Amino acid sequence: MPRVSVARRIPESQTVYEKARGMTPRPSKRPTSQATHTGPATSTGSGLANSGVIHKLVLKFPPLQPPAWEDRLSDAAAQLAGHSQRNGTEQERRRGVCTPPPIQVRFTAAPEDLVAQSANILGTELGAAAPEPLDLDGRLADIADVYRRTSGRLVILGERGAGKSVVAQRLALELLDSRRPGQDPVPVVFGLHRWDPATELRDWLTACLQHDYNGLDLTGASGVSLAQDLIDNGYILPVLDGFDEISPGWHKDALRQLSATTMPLVLTSTTDAYTRTVRGGRTLSRAAAIVLAPLTWDDLRLYLPRTAHTTSSADEWNSTLAPLSPSDDDLMANPSGQALSTPLMVGLARSIYSDGPRNPRELLDTEKFSTVSAVQTHLLDQFVPAVYEGQCPWSAQNARRWLGYLAQRPARSDIAWWSLADSVPRSQRLIALALPAALLGAVTGRFAFGTTGGIAGGALLLLLGALIGWSRSPVPARMALRVSGRARHVLDQLVVGPIGGLTVGLMGYPMVRQWGWLTLALAGGAASALGGLLTGWARQRDPEADVKPLWKETGLGLVGGTAGGLTVGVVCLLARVPKPTDAYGLWLILGCVLGLAFSLGAAVLAPIRVETVVTPRALLQANRRYALFQACSVAPAYGLVSGMLTDPVNGLVLGPAVGLAFGIGAHAWGRWLIVVRFWLPLTGRLPWAVWDFLDDAHQRGVLRQAGATHEFRHARLQDNLAEHYVESRGSRFWSD
Repeated sequence: MPRVSVARRIPESQTVYEKARGMTPRPSKRPTSQATHTGPATSTGSGLANSGVIHKLVLKFPPLQPPAWEDRLSDAAAQLAGHSQRNGTEQERRRGVCTPPPIQVRFTAAPEDLVAQSANILGTELGAAAPEPLDLDGRLADIADVYRRTSGRLVILGERGAGKSVVAQRLALELLDSRRPGQDPVPVVFGLHRWDPATELRDWLTACLQHDYNGLDLTGASGVSLAQDLIDNGYILPVLDGFDEISPGWHKDALRQLSATTMPLVLTSTTDAYTRTVRGGRTLSRAAAIVLAPLTWDDLRLYLPRTAHTTSSADEWNSTLAPLSPSDDDLMANPSGQALSTPLMVGLARSIYSDGPRNPRELLDTEKFSTVSAVQTHLLDQFVPAVYEGQCPWSAQNARRWLGYLAQRPARSDIAWWSLADSVPRSQRLIALALPAALLGAVTGRFAFGTTGGIAGGALLLLLGALIGWSRSPVPARMALRVSGRARHVLDQLVVGPIGGLTVGLMGYPMVRQWGWLTLALAGGAASALGGLLTGWARQRDPEADVKPLWKETGLGLVGGTAGGLTVGVVCLLARVPKPTDAYGLWLILGCVLGLAFSLGAAVLAPIRVETVVTPRALLQANRRYALFQACSVAPAYGLVSGMLTDPVNGLVLGPAVGLAFGIGAHAWGRWLIVVRFWLPLTGRLPWAVWDFLDDAHQRGVLRQAGATHEFRHARLQDNLAEHYVESRGSRFWSD
């Protein structure tokens, strides 16, 4: 394959495939000096907590000079290459691919009816001599060379468990090893089971990059994110794994989108699914295709004895394989030999027999294993018990049940810690979140205002908890606590907070005096909406800010401020605080202090940088810090207002209660804490040490890590675990 340049000196939108064919580059917007951020919201429930106001009129800082956009793209591509290489190497290590040396899986060119014409694959000019057929036969070690013979589009076909994902990952790693920075694209593996083809491929790839890697939602002056520009400018080579895992009804639409794009790509699929899709239609345009061959007796003879830890264990494998003839036909006629013709089953057999005390000779029992399906089912059934043998904090039986619950969740999606709560039926989520909320409200209200306050507080938070339980978990915000180098941002925050607070005082005093305490909800909403508007305007000028559309910033401020004003109004009603008469100055001071308290909380929040590796645990820890920090910034603000308007003791009680409710209810970590850490273990579906269990399953090779989420090692293993779980439970209470 011709080398393709994506150097910074050629920033125009031009795909690798177009460059490989010598096509004229298509023009592109050229992002310039400044950048903003479009990551998850950092709202504390009030626009007062967000970033600053007019730089030129308020703060006399020199203009910011962020790096040029082309430099940001190149740096992001370099960081992405490092992350992809580490992730791929870790996956191979977990699978034991390289210890001992991997099986040299063979492949051949796919049948002609599954492949585009050679002239179209190579981009041969009209009227030129027909090119020679591509030589695509080879073994695993040849995969990168075979890919370079194409013009950048390759389909890898094979049966389930044939090693398609392993071959695709090995191709990505070899291309990364030989990659020339600034010239060659970065291979990135994408799991197609996440893709709904109703979403445009380009948009989905952009969302995946932003999901799996930090900092790629940073946007330039043109409004295009780093992730999108990396794709548009040919910095990314998508390795699309699992075409067959897309919903069957969407296969033709997915193939149509893949054919329409000009970008280079690698696609894996089961042979049957791909054949059904292209039969009577069109193959993937301009794409070569290979088919992975079954393993042979020689492959098994060379590999399986090497997986044993001792010579005696190796002899057990040799004696097991000896009765199988070197003839491929004889091997396929034997149930065990045919079952071991795929790398997946060989890997399972290795875990069960080479890494455990069992003797592989039992596979030769033709009475027990009379069919290929019987052997495969046996290997799938025994894999989890084998990897959980010996010293382990949980029994194999429990581990299998918990993994089964994860395997049979709705839509069988990735195991994202923030969405595990959504796998619980809504009726149970309502109970899990509403009851502790009601208890918190009742205890707080009873302590501060007596029996009436306890009833009102319990009812109010019961409703709030029910609403939270009914809704789906938010995607966790990726925020870090950072002050270094952010003086301008901090000072901006300290300006906008008091402005919003003054607005609350100016509007709230006459409204409460005229119509009562509940009108604080209107004053708080209006002031916070103003803060959100100023926030959105200012963040568009800040290269490290977390930007949303102005209408969304204003709307979030309106909702958060209304809720906050209503909370304070209800507290004052319960405390029987008289309407204000002559304390206008106190209201203005309280407003300024309240705004300052919120702004201090938001001043040190910053998006996580691109160079920070995304892992499930790191994202959980970051969101937990974010939630706790915002809870601690909300608590003194509401405690101060409640204490000044009612009684200092009430402030000491109500402030922490409001902060705790906000910290848990408004963040993904709060739902994880209540539903996943307590409710699911209480009902037996997950262990109490949920995170340790997930991490341990990853270490044992049952799960693999995909960016910020986990997924099962293979779909067939997930199917097996889900089937056993449903059979053992049988009740809809346990299956969703």
